[in-house]
Amino acid sequence: MDRKDTPTARLKSLRIALFLVGNFGSFSLAHAAGITAATSSEESNNPVNVGEVSRSTEHIMTNKERQLKKADTLLTKKKVFKSTQSELFLNKKNKLYVSPVGGAAQLLTMAPGVHIMSQNPATGVGRDTITINGMGIGWWSGITYRNQIMALFDGIPMNNQTSNDGQWNTSQIPILGLIHGVNLIYGPGNPDNRWYDSLGGTINYVPVQPTAKANATVGLSYGSNNSATTYFRANTGLIDGWATVFGGGYTTSNSPTTPYTFPEHGWAAYLKTAHVFNRGFAAFGFYMEKTLSGHSFQIPVTPVSGYTVNGDNVPGEPYSQATSGFYSVVSPNLWYKYDEVDSYLLYAKQGYQFSRYAEMKNKLWYRYAHRLHQAYFGYYAANKNPETIEHYNPSDGTFGDKADISVRIPHNLVEFGGFFSDQRYHTTISLYNPILGTSQNDPYAFNNDVLTSVFADLYLQDTIHFLHNRLRITPGLAEASFNTTMANLGTPSTPSLIDNTLTPSASTTFARLEPSLGINYRITHHVAFYGNYATTYQNPTDLAYGAYLPSTSIQSDKIQLTKNEDYEAGLRYLSKTLDININYYHDFLTNLLNGVFGSGLGSFNNTGFSLGNAVYNGVNIAASWEPIYNAHIFGSANIQHSYYTKDFSSSGASFAGYSLSGIPKYSFTVGASYKMMVPGGVLIPRIVDHYYAAQTLFDNVTGGPTHLSTVPYNLLNLSLSYKTYLLNRILPGVKGAILTLSGYNILGRQYESAEGISTGYQAPTPVIFAYPGAPAQVFFSATLKF
Repeated sequence: MDRKDTPTARLKSLRIALFLVGNFGSFSLAHAAGITAATSSEESNNPVNVGEVSRSTEHIMTNKERQLKKADTLLTKKKVFKSTQSELFLNKKNKLYVSPVGGAAQLLTMAPGVHIMSQNPATGVGRDTITINGMGIGWWSGITYRNQIMALFDGIPMNNQTSNDGQWNTSQIPILGLIHGVNLIYGPGNPDNRWYDSLGGTINYVPVQPTAKANATVGLSYGSNNSATTYFRANTGLIDGWATVFGGGYTTSNSPTTPYTFPEHGWAAYLKTAHVFNRGFAAFGFYMEKTLSGHSFQIPVTPVSGYTVNGDNVPGEPYSQATSGFYSVVSPNLWYKYDEVDSYLLYAKQGYQFSRYAEMKNKLWYRYAHRLHQAYFGYYAANKNPETIEHYNPSDGTFGDKADISVRIPHNLVEFGGFFSDQRYHTTISLYNPILGTSQNDPYAFNNDVLTSVFADLYLQDTIHFLHNRLRITPGLAEASFNTTMANLGTPSTPSLIDNTLTPSASTTFARLEPSLGINYRITHHVAFYGNYATTYQNPTDLAYGAYLPSTSIQSDKIQLTKNEDYEAGLRYLSKTLDININYYHDFLTNLLNGVFGSGLGSFNNTGFSLGNAVYNGVNIAASWEPIYNAHIFGSANIQHSYYTKDFSSSGASFAGYSLSGIPKYSFTVGASYKMMVPGGVLIPRIVDHYYAAQTLFDNVTGGPTHLSTVPYNLLNLSLSYKTYLLNRILPGVKGAILTLSGYNILGRQYESAEGISTGYQAPTPVIFAYPGAPAQVFFSATLKF
């Protein structure tokens, strides 16, 4: 055996890797010095003997490695090919085309049907909205349908169960270096993978996993807007049946706005340890993050009467993209907002194989999340506006468990189980102006509500195999239940203050059956047809219970669940070099909560919000081809038509037939890479181009969509990577390095990341306001592997 591959040498390499990331502290792994037993060849799964190892020991280690692999839930091409639901995965290859300072949202742009809107698209720390086939998650004031996607971390829920504006923040995953890949389910899917917010889909961010062999990676990048990101991750390898992975990262950047920039910061830490044994595994995980991002208010696209760079009706240069500059913002002394998000997640996973025919899995978790919004709205008459300063400080804690049992019988895989999730959400806000004698403790307006929710689900599904496993049919049935109570905690101190929630309390209990049916038929060895139908329900957000409604009292019997009837059908082709997926989807949503406040109009059911119906339908195409061993070509496309069948404005006007806002009518991505042997390593140029067609604008004045559209745009990105072994001789323990120079939006397109119609702060007439997209950016990155 090569002395360089001894346990002592591997341990030395790991120590050196951790030393190079001194900012993250020191870690002692001396207990790993006694690693003995078989390791796996990088080229095959055959064991490589270390000294005298008995056959029984070889068998135990191989089995432990197999059990350890079960803790890694990232999908594979073969699993997707056989699936009865519409799904795909993104892995480390896709990450190579994303900005090194990008976060959770940017990675998803590599999937078809995904669109991102952002307040600061230059980094992964700003607040984004993700839409998948038109259905959204994240935050954006111009999108009312933003709570329809479930976000998971390592299969554990991250969503707030009831918040309208804080269901999930994309900034909660700011460091992509800690992410192994993403599993993406389009539509509700089968019951075993469905959660309380899986109405339009499920995103599972799979972090780096414990591995059988010790290894470590260090990465850093620097570039435009003074952006910098650094991260590390390390694996101990299997030690007496235990394997642990841990890591952390930090990112910082300035916004590309001028003449004032807003700094952004974020960090994350992660640890997962797994114990494997002959018939199963037990894993324990911890994830924690904190981000802080700032931004100015939206920029008028064209001049507004009275709006200048110095304030409303203050002499100065007219303030708009057309006059003061595309990326211009006013001074923070006139307007600013800082958003802080921090959360942590503790979880445990267990898997046990009772026999070759029966298996059990369980997940137990606790999640805490906190947000702090601090804003100053002094652009318009700060001495007259009683709500000049905002202090918004919501938090939530969630405890839950999910158990699944699967039993194999001839031609059947029967699965049953369920989950429950118990959350307490406390939402507080103070609006005040010291000039007018109010303060945070004695504000002009406030909100102080607590929402307690218990969501549960029981399911049964059976995957039936026919025709030598060529035909799979998966009928399923779930019972979803939702119990929610909102309590208004009342005034903080001064009885004359404005309570932003009029309703004293509201409570609901719902239970619904959710039938589903999936099918996969392998037509030939390489071609498969699949289809999926599911009816699912979702509990409405806090708006439905009266939160933040200062003039409307909610009637609990008027609150309704949102319902989705989802149809998916498609074709898959899979070979060693070519992978193609074509998918058609059709979703019909009823009782869609739009949050449009009314005044007792019949169309609003006297509840203070609008309930609309909408159709989402379209086609997704994804393809990946390796024509020769060193070339890779890929592409994806989405064409869709999503529109309201019923919706009303605050004055009762109908929006039926209007396209939903913020959804491109079509989009596509094409890219390629090529590997070339050069002295000292491999040179890899990459190119990818994203194109987004027009999307309709949302009108915050009427509370609905319009027939006005955005301007289409494309973003061309290039990178050049040098994968080399030359540093192996310079830095002890290094087993490889990747140096990358990358450029994003290299054509310098001036595009709007998000825009909508509003009166802003007392604009005389409604105008278009926008957040500009990121300009051309350049980064240098270095990755060292140990």
